[in-house]
Amino acid sequence: DGLLMEIAGSVKLFGGLAPLLRQVRSDLAAAGFRALSACAPAPRAARWLARGAPGRCITDIGALPAALAPLPLQTMEIDARTYTLLADSGIRKVGDVMRLPRDALARRDAAAVRRMIDQALGRLADPRPHFQMPQRIDSRLELPVPRHDVDVLLFAANRLLHACCSQLAAVHAGIESCLLELEHEHHPPTSLTLTLGTPSRDARRMALLAREHLARLPLPEAVSALRLQADGWVSLAGRTADLFGTQAPAPGQRREAGVLLVEHLRARLGRDRVHALSACADHRPECAQRRTDPGRSVPAQPRDRRPLWLLPSPQLLRVVDGQPLHGGPLQLVSGPERIESGWWDADDTASPGDALRDYFVAVGPGHERLWIYREHVPPYCWYLHGLFA
Repeated sequence: DGLLMEIAGSVKLFGGLAPLLRQVRSDLAAAGFRALSACAPAPRAARWLARGAPGRCITDIGALPAALAPLPLQTMEIDARTYTLLADSGIRKVGDVMRLPRDALARRDAAAVRRMIDQALGRLADPRPHFQMPQRIDSRLELPVPRHDVDVLLFAANRLLHACCSQLAAVHAGIESCLLELEHEHHPPTSLTLTLGTPSRDARRMALLAREHLARLPLPEAVSALRLQADGWVSLAGRTADLFGTQAPAPGQRREAGVLLVEHLRARLGRDRVHALSACADHRPECAQRRTDPGRSVPAQPRDRRPLWLLPSPQLLRVVDGQPLHGGPLQLVSGPERIESGWWDADDTASPGDALRDYFVAVGPGHERLWIYREHVPPYCWYLHGLFA
């Protein structure tokens, strides 16, 4: 179809009409579009010129009759019945229609054609509906020949990502994730999801994630085309540049950097290998946390000090004359903190069950700080459970 743009208000900004038109054509080419374009004071005239005489630029409304007259009748986009009616009357050019008397067009039941001529010449208003950008991106890029090379695939993905971010910037929106599909000739598409964590329209950030994924993505065969899909747009305000042209930091920029680091690690190591810890309502240390999605929850701070490193399972300590040993005698510096919990899941093999313990902070011979406990039921054994940083 086509796109009509009102550009009069932007001519001065681009330094004239010619630079503006060059920029439009350059951007269309960079986005992978081949377009026929023309410029005229009336929208219908611009469309007809683009179809019949691409490249023409008419700025004087008085020059429109001479510019439109040589165009073939097909450029008017009239219905088949009216076209046949006019063609059977020997009409071949737009100029032939212009020379017909109004009553002659009325007799031929072609009054709508006269209205189109008046709109094209700027004599009659030609209101147009505003373009509403679809809230979804679905773009595809076919490769000249199927390729396996990561650099080639990344270059093609970059084109799709930059086009996506340009579209998002036009409506001040961002996305939290997008789907990149790699199409093959004899296999189903290979899909990878680029998860950003926070709404963004930063093509460079997306490209870095794509590189991490593509470098480790097994492909059943060469890729013949790439397809990018993104929906769930989120309103995203722009950032103001400072005096020196650098972008001013946003309030959540540090958080975005942390989220980006997590996504890089997940792309490199796998999503199931990168987690955060979140506090649980359980007094037993080994059950007081669970794995969660990074950035989705904030662990609660316990009232009492806890070690940074909790052992996977408590380590039995040797005891001499009631003194726990770990590379030598341990000196108790604080405690006890009694924990009695877990009786309800004593039958669960995956749970430590009932915990009846007195916890202490101890200092070892090398001045390391340890978290140990003593069972307060027979045989009253001592265990090492954690290490302080």
